[in-house]
Amino acid sequence: EEGLAAIRGAAFVLVAGGLGERLGASGIKLDLPAELATGTSFLALYAQHILALGAAAGSAACLPLVLMTSDDTHARTLASLEAGDYFGLDRRRVFLLRQQAVPCLADGGAALAVDPSDASRVLTKPNGHGEVHRLLHSSGLAAKLHGDGCTHLVFFQDTNGLVFNAVPAALGVSVRRGLALNFVSVRRRAGDASGALIELVRERGGG
Repeated sequence: EEGLAAIRGAAFVLVAGGLGERLGASGIKLDLPAELATGTSFLALYAQHILALGAAAGSAACLPLVLMTSDDTHARTLASLEAGDYFGLDRRRVFLLRQQAVPCLADGGAALAVDPSDASRVLTKPNGHGEVHRLLHSSGLAAKLHGDGCTHLVFFQDTNGLVFNAVPAALGVSVRRGLALNFVSVRRRAGDASGALIELVRERGGG
């Protein structure tokens, strides 16, 4: 109940700056099917979840959705939204923030990676998920959302269709314990090519 109440003041932030090459796809990951029975895309599924959560929480307005895109994904993400008529979301409450490209590093020594066919051209890539915080602040969107009554930001990734099942509980825990930051994760198996939450512990007397 505490989580559902908090959803009325939530905005959802989707980091979607990468393409789907790692998954064997040439397009944006948001266009991939989240399940095979209907072929519903991840973007459509997320819109359905946001609309359902807003309805369950009794929100009078459509909950905001912020998408962080990149040069690689911006136009195609916008095209997908337009083609789906924003999947039922209020387009006035959908915001796109485009992240910058930064130089790629070739090795642990931080040498710049160059185009194999043109040594004068430095390769670039999107600046990573962490830039979403800078973009929210520098664009003025964080201040706008706060002024509109937003109390919580729910961050999620572009191919995590199950995470919305945990959103009400995670928000409820955050409210009850007064948390400024909360993570929802699963235990990482050894050898998984995925990120991880870690804790750095300094031994007493250590350097």
